[in-house]
Amino acid sequence: MKELIFGLIGGTALLMYGVDKMGDGLEKASGQMMKKMLSFFTGRVWSAFLVGIVLTVLVQSSTAITVLTVGFVNAGLMKLPNAVGIIYGANIGTTITAQLMAFSFKFKLTEIALPVLGIGFAISYFVKNKTMKHAGDALMGFGLMFLGLKILNSGVPFLQTNETLRFFFRNYAAIPVIGILLGAIATALVHSSAATVGVVMILGQSGLINLETAVLLMLGDNIGTCITAQLASVSGNIHARRTAWAHTLYNIFGVLLVAVLFSPFIWMIETVTNYLAVTFGFGSAIDAQIANSHTVFNIVSAIVFLPITKYYVAFLEKFIRSKGNDDDNKIQYLNKLLLDNPASAFRASMLEIIRSAEIAKKMLLSTMEGLYNHDQKKLDWVNTEELVLNSLQRDITSYIIDISKRPLSDDESVMVPAMVNVINYIERIGDRSEDLVDLIKTAQDRNLRFSSDAIKGLKGLQSLIMNMYDDAIKAMSDWDIELAKKTSEVEEQVDELTRLLGDAHLKRLEENKCSVEAGVIYLDIVTNFERIGDHIYKLCLNLIQGLQGGKKEEK
Repeated sequence: MKELIFGLIGGTALLMYGVDKMGDGLEKASGQMMKKMLSFFTGRVWSAFLVGIVLTVLVQSSTAITVLTVGFVNAGLMKLPNAVGIIYGANIGTTITAQLMAFSFKFKLTEIALPVLGIGFAISYFVKNKTMKHAGDALMGFGLMFLGLKILNSGVPFLQTNETLRFFFRNYAAIPVIGILLGAIATALVHSSAATVGVVMILGQSGLINLETAVLLMLGDNIGTCITAQLASVSGNIHARRTAWAHTLYNIFGVLLVAVLFSPFIWMIETVTNYLAVTFGFGSAIDAQIANSHTVFNIVSAIVFLPITKYYVAFLEKFIRSKGNDDDNKIQYLNKLLLDNPASAFRASMLEIIRSAEIAKKMLLSTMEGLYNHDQKKLDWVNTEELVLNSLQRDITSYIIDISKRPLSDDESVMVPAMVNVINYIERIGDRSEDLVDLIKTAQDRNLRFSSDAIKGLKGLQSLIMNMYDDAIKAMSDWDIELAKKTSEVEEQVDELTRLLGDAHLKRLEENKCSVEAGVIYLDIVTNFERIGDHIYKLCLNLIQGLQGGKKEEK
């Protein structure tokens, strides 16, 4: 009994760890291809579906693909319909692991688990090439997975003769609701449907469960695997939550469909398994049937949902609503799931920086509206938004620093200080808006008035700076180096206009058209605008440096 319990604990642990290590090794060995295909994917749902299959076959982890997809949608790098298509494909691609397990039983691959593990270790330990090291890790994962299955399989004779276990599985696990719930809980705990399907195969081989019970557990597995994506979306925006729910509801709908058509589904599995056994020599035992049920379930679900994806997305957008916290006070695009993919993480950072720039722009416009229209509410709003902008600066800077801790290319390393400087200059624009508010409130409290010529000059300076700022934001949005260079050249025009406004003001003072006290505040306002022009200029210089690194990386 002790050996059985220890074997179940150790074998299950090795199986779970092997599946995880295999997936992690394959993911890293595939380099940036997988992540770049996802992060820059803009195709149709059908092509997204195929990409989901291919990438998940490569990395053997639908959880990794789904969680990464949630991150991309959260960062605005992927639309919901494309994400849904990838989820369809990922669910099919991950079933290959179960097929490998069934294959290992038929061809006794569990007997070579230790040599495979040793070869994988040798490659990982002695080979210097990173890709080969990761491939060695994946091979070690294969070996550990087969070793775990071998240890679990050694307990089959005891399982076959244990009446207590037989009673439980025949009288409880065979009840549809309980069977599905058991599978869901087990997979939610280990975050791997492949690992739990492997355990189900062992139970099937021992005779503790029949195909019907195995299918119930498998259906639960497909629900339980959604928990990781749900956890990943908790801190995300509404789009990330919709993506996670797209995965969850998709699997739940599939389970309900099979539950309603349970008998025909069982017949389909038996028919498909027998056909593959006769035609291609595949296995026909219950382990093969369980693996095929996992694959067929996800293929059938995809066939049902692919034609109605447009309506499914509309359903998600209608019923999965914002919780009311997707506002300016919180980051909307940054997600820690993207940190291991610097290209996507930098793009997400730029989107957040652009959003911060838009907030600073609204602050500046509101400041001047408060001056021209004597609107106290506009001025008070600017002070509130300054706190928001400071919070965003801290979050964005912290995120970019987190990116810098990952392995980066030389061009990516250049982007780190450049982007930190950009968000710093945007925050300083917000500070200048707050300084302007203080000056304007002082003038209003003292009932000081500026002449019509002074206001006209301010409006001209504001227009020039806002045009410069709009071009800087557009350069960030379009990753346009030439526009950034053009914008930086406008700074000389700002300096010249500032000088002219100062001269004109001195002339008004000499002609007694303006009080000295109002004139001092006016010059301070003009100076603050000139400083804002400087910030935009320096922002563009750093933007040019960062974009040049990003452009090189894309090539």
